[in-house]
This record gives sequence, C-alpha cells and structure tokens, in this order.
Amino acid sequence: MYNILRVEGYPVSWVLEDAQIQTVAQELGQSGRPVILDVVAPLKGKLVLSAKSAGSVALLAPPSDLGWTPGGILLPHAHLYVPSATGPTAQAPGYALAQSADLSKLEHDIVAAMRHGTFLTVDVTEGLQDGLLVLNGAALPLAVLCPPSPAGQAAG
Repeated sequence: MYNILRVEGYPVSWVLEDAQIQTVAQELGQSGRPVILDVVAPLKGKLVLSAKSAGSVALLAPPSDLGWTPGGILLPHAHLYVPSATGPTAQAPGYALAQSADLSKLEHDIVAAMRHGTFLTVDVTEGLQDGLLVLNGAALPLAVLCPPSPAGQAAG
C-alpha cells in the first residue's frame, strides 16, 4: 500500500511504502526524535522527518472506492488551511474536513496545541483520499478554519 506524505511549506508529495497512516501519525505525535520512513517517489530511499520542526504533516491514503454519487452532487466541506508552499486559492483552500467537523472544538484544540506545544491529529480529505493532518502546536505559525460554503461559491 502506498500513502502520500506532505510536509508544511514544501511543494513535494512523498510516496510512502508500506506505511500505515495511523501508525505514522502516532510516531510523529509521540516521538521527540526524528521519524524514519521508506519513500519510493519522487526519490527512493529513507526520509528522515523532524516532527518538531514541521508545523503540519499531511498523511493521505490511496483513493477509496469511487462509489456512486447521485447526480454528481458534492456536499460543501469546512476547510482547514495551514501554511503551504503555494498559499490558499479558490481551487485549493486547504484540507477539507469531515461533514461532522466541529469547528469550535477544532479551534479550541488548535489553540491548546499551540499554547502547550503539543501535537494534534485532524481527520481530513482531499479529493478521493482520506487521511490525517498532524499539527505540531509548537511549530505551527497559523491555521485558518473556514466554514462550508455553498457549492459553486469560492470562499473569500
């Protein structure tokens, strides 16, 4: 199984070989030491990742079964923007959150992680990929929580 890893501020997506995203997220959040991961693209080798230096790390699973969506309806999602190499755009406003996301609670959790310098894991989705966003409160300079906007309307 191949999963995708993205580190805040870097335009490269790394492909992880045989790594479970829950396990990697736990290692990042619990370890004060660098985490070593096998990567197969864009380079093949060992990625040594300092979780203490990264404000956020996204771990995305391969696309799930496509399934059937009646009429192609896409429900609006709340988004969480964290710093990226490209910045937010109408097409890429950040990571989509689950429909059940509680933005008030997430705001409180992010503030607590920033205040105490702790790690926080957030369920996210990107296109057909579900995954986790690991936030390092000690290194995260900002986060923007965006409520769902009606389909077809850009936020802002």
